[in-house]
Amino acid sequence: MNSELKFDCSNPDPKDWDPIYFAMPRKPSAVAVVVFGRETSSPKVLLIRRSTKLRSHRGQIGFPGGRIEHGDQSPQDTALREAFEEVGLDRQLVKVLGGIEPIPAIDGSLVYPVIAETNCSIEDLKVNPTEVESLHLIPLEKLTAGNRRKFLFNLFGCWRHSFLYDCGPLSIWGLSAEILARVNFQWVR
Repeated sequence: MNSELKFDCSNPDPKDWDPIYFAMPRKPSAVAVVVFGRETSSPKVLLIRRSTKLRSHRGQIGFPGGRIEHGDQSPQDTALREAFEEVGLDRQLVKVLGGIEPIPAIDGSLVYPVIAETNCSIEDLKVNPTEVESLHLIPLEKLTAGNRRKFLFNLFGCWRHSFLYDCGPLSIWGLSAEILARVNFQWVR
């Protein structure tokens, strides 16, 4: 039985983002949506639980990533630098596949999802405990359109809509779920 993973990638060359990326009044961010074992029968995407000791997004589930810093040349540079800082993912072991259009975060800044793949294993990673509490490899078959639902929640007095992926002990919602929905992984068996 052959399995194939497909996903939509609206911007195959993240370098096209540069003019917008560097002109924003609030520093934008980039996240690494990294697929492990894409060519296997059970590819997985890496998510992290952020440390509860951080100033923002404490304990939240998300992708490795962060704000642009001096020296970053593109969203791809930011995403891969952050993935290395947070989980020890060596950029030499990562192949960038493209990206999707930036998504506004709740604070109004833009987040650039960079889609990548690697053949390394979770044992090759080294968690930075000041930033990351735990790593999670979620099977992509759990992250397809058929496995997500929408819900309404109140945050800071405003009602908001979000997608939700229920992955057993892990629930993915908010911006991370929005990114997954826009990447639109399609698992074909």
